[in-house]
Amino acid sequence: MDDSTDILWRMRVAYLGTPFLGWQRQEQGLTVQEALESALAIALRRSTPCMAAGRTDTGVHASGQVVHFSASAGIEPARVLKSLDALLPPGAAVRDLEPAGEGFSARHSARWREYCYRIRMRRDPLAVPNIWLARRRFDPTLLAEALSWFEGRHDFARFCIPRDDGKHTLCTLMLARAVEVPDGVDLWIRGDRFLHRMVRSIVGFCMDVAKGSLGREHLDLLLAGERVDPRFWAPPDGLTLERVGYDDWTEPERPGCPPGSYDRLV
Repeated sequence: MDDSTDILWRMRVAYLGTPFLGWQRQEQGLTVQEALESALAIALRRSTPCMAAGRTDTGVHASGQVVHFSASAGIEPARVLKSLDALLPPGAAVRDLEPAGEGFSARHSARWREYCYRIRMRRDPLAVPNIWLARRRFDPTLLAEALSWFEGRHDFARFCIPRDDGKHTLCTLMLARAVEVPDGVDLWIRGDRFLHRMVRSIVGFCMDVAKGSLGREHLDLLLAGERVDPRFWAPPDGLTLERVGYDDWTEPERPGCPPGSYDRLV
């Protein structure tokens, strides 16, 4: 192949959400997409639009965000990675870079996305920064039970920011499990698609159950399209996009992730 021919490239990107206004470009401030595209433009000496697997919101973190772009077949991945390491702002890094197969799309080729929401009950200055510090006590057993209710295929219209684009709100969660850890709990959620702020809404509902203010009957009402108010929506602090699954390019499970089915669609 001629080195001047453009091909698709893919990379995994990690970032702390705190310095950024989410993934997607916007006028109000710096986003991960803007930072990455600006760095690539300098490293590759050309405009380089990028597409990500998921549009993380303001304050949401990622350790395995997948991004693709088009560039010359002749670029040297090691050199580009070194340049990006110097050009990207603190809080963002490209973990790897390789050619992608023809027709690959970070977004449309993804079979599933996996998030972890980390809740801690006391502050540890040496711990990872992508946690939410819960100020009120809750029952971890009830939290775990409530999260497991979400496994399967449901209409999540009441668990997202209202949308008027005509698209459906059905999603399948292959994994929705809680794992107790020292001083807290990690909530692992893997699904075929996610709606705007859906994970934060699910976590908020589970916290309401864990604090005794809501129960299974309220979930049934919400999944049937009824309103249940007031409800808690978890902040972005503890939410991290961990991995994105593809037919031929999926990272191993993260430490602490409970076993689950990748292919079961209920």
